[in-house]
Amino acid sequence: MVSLTSSYRPAVVAGGWITAALLIGYSATGVAFDILLLIMRGVSLLTGDTGLLNMDMDWLLSGSRIVSLVAGTAVAVATLRYRRRALGACARCGRAAEGGSGPDGRHGLSGYTRHAGYACALLAAAYGGLKAQWGLGGTFGLDDPHAFGDDVHLWSPGLGDTAVLGLIGVALGIGFARTWTPRFIPRWMPLTAAFVGSVMSISVGLLSIGMSVAAGLGLLELPNSGDLGGISAWVFEGIYPLFLAWGLTMAIAAVGYHYRTRGRCAACGLG
Repeated sequence: MVSLTSSYRPAVVAGGWITAALLIGYSATGVAFDILLLIMRGVSLLTGDTGLLNMDMDWLLSGSRIVSLVAGTAVAVATLRYRRRALGACARCGRAAEGGSGPDGRHGLSGYTRHAGYACALLAAAYGGLKAQWGLGGTFGLDDPHAFGDDVHLWSPGLGDTAVLGLIGVALGIGFARTWTPRFIPRWMPLTAAFVGSVMSISVGLLSIGMSVAAGLGLLELPNSGDLGGISAWVFEGIYPLFLAWGLTMAIAAVGYHYRTRGRCAACGLG
């Protein structure tokens, strides 16, 4: 058992986690839509197609959420490393120096994280497929066949780009489940993509579920089918809550992949 060092301060760890949670929690109130809107605007500039782009971006508010996400992540990493050092483990990898697994050891979870990867791929494929078929002129999930206008393309912002995000989710899920990525891609790239994707998906899922609960309690009135721009109500009621499951499975699969592939630590030499 690893003993605490004399420099360990429980209040520092608690304060760090609370600060990180508040910062990331604030960013989660809309950072997913901020990132999506930036992607959509980029696609619009490249293609000249406005697509579904009908929202003005509050740059100050969006910027504050993105900065808050970065700051919260930095605080969480600093807190984790402080805790590892206090437990006598390597601050970088969490391994204990005397043959143990350290405070971040993981045993018997590999199978579960692999299953999570496949579940993530399935959920991402369902979302990406829905958006792709809309971009190709499909009407599944639409009450109004002309919901997106008469000149819809796969490359229209809000359709093809989000379908690509779904495809990336499929690749990440399968790659994490099979512990495989192309040799020319460093492991930090899929892990970073999974972190950002998890934050986006989990925040959308929580917001959707929170709105549904508030509506059930009579605290909020959800838009009726006529106010959804021609999109079927079941898409909002069924698809968006599943973002929570998508984000969680992606995060779990990424954690499993991280521990299976981290190799020898450059800081402590263990592994």
